[in-house]
Amino acid sequence: MDDVTRQALATASGVLAAVYISLAMGLADPYWAALSVMIIANVDRDALFTKGVLRIAGTFAGVALGYNVGQWMEGLQLPQAALVMIAAGIGTYGRQRSAYGYAWFYGALTFALVMLYTMVQPQDLYSFARYRCYEIVIGVVCGTLANWAFGPRTGALGHIVPTPTATTPESALKQSYIAALGTLVIILAWTTFDLPQLPQVLISSLIIIDADPAASRHRGAQRIFGCIIGGSAGLAVIAFNATEQWWWTVSLFLGVFAFARIHLNKSAQSYIGTQSAIAYLVTMVGTGPPTTLDPPVERLVGIIIGVSIMTVLVWALNVKAPPEQLAGN
Repeated sequence: MDDVTRQALATASGVLAAVYISLAMGLADPYWAALSVMIIANVDRDALFTKGVLRIAGTFAGVALGYNVGQWMEGLQLPQAALVMIAAGIGTYGRQRSAYGYAWFYGALTFALVMLYTMVQPQDLYSFARYRCYEIVIGVVCGTLANWAFGPRTGALGHIVPTPTATTPESALKQSYIAALGTLVIILAWTTFDLPQLPQVLISSLIIIDADPAASRHRGAQRIFGCIIGGSAGLAVIAFNATEQWWWTVSLFLGVFAFARIHLNKSAQSYIGTQSAIAYLVTMVGTGPPTTLDPPVERLVGIIIGVSIMTVLVWALNVKAPPEQLAGN
């Protein structure tokens, strides 16, 4: 069995374990745990371990800061929106300029999400902050253990590897402005049109901003296409037999395995697999097998809206990317 297939098997196993542990604990959004497994997946164990540790560190820092600031800001929507924009910009800049950019990004993103909850569901702020930490830790631990049990033997599990930065400060600053502007557009659109799932809209939009503006533009269509593929697959599974536990479980495992193989393959189309997997998990995973299509459809609509808005802004504001501005994710 090749390394990509082994890691896809590990990823699907980790997702299943994370979802069922989250359900057993009664957590609010088990798909956060599932997404954590998917996002840290890598055929290189050091890279996977590094992402997992930085994701947990960023989440805890973002929750702690966001929870305390959020209590002061309750009811003050303009300052709250401004802080969400600033966090989006800082997270995007830190992701591209820091050797530990993953922690910067998820710390800022988690802070922004906590602030959003003070805007839309202030009564649930404490529960969201606590459950968010549980969900991320469960996902990272399950993804890491599944890699240790089933994944490839590349790398020595336990090393944190800093990521070299090759993006210029000017380019990173420009992308951070785009992230802040896109966040403002999303908040205004959500307020004006009463859009569903604001937190999911925001997280989906910020993830797509690439350190390389040319890559951001190129991947725009792949992101939207992946959303449609993964979301449609999830809705088809639910529509065929939404309430049977065994059908939901088997479909979840096989769908994640298939999309993870595309995601991990590092081909020109690998990002379609990434976005398809995210959309599939967001659509499929709620508080158990869905009894109605409404919540999955709302989550899917949210992710497509977020990706589309930010993709349009990236296309419009990165008119021409200088060839020397190259960077990895």
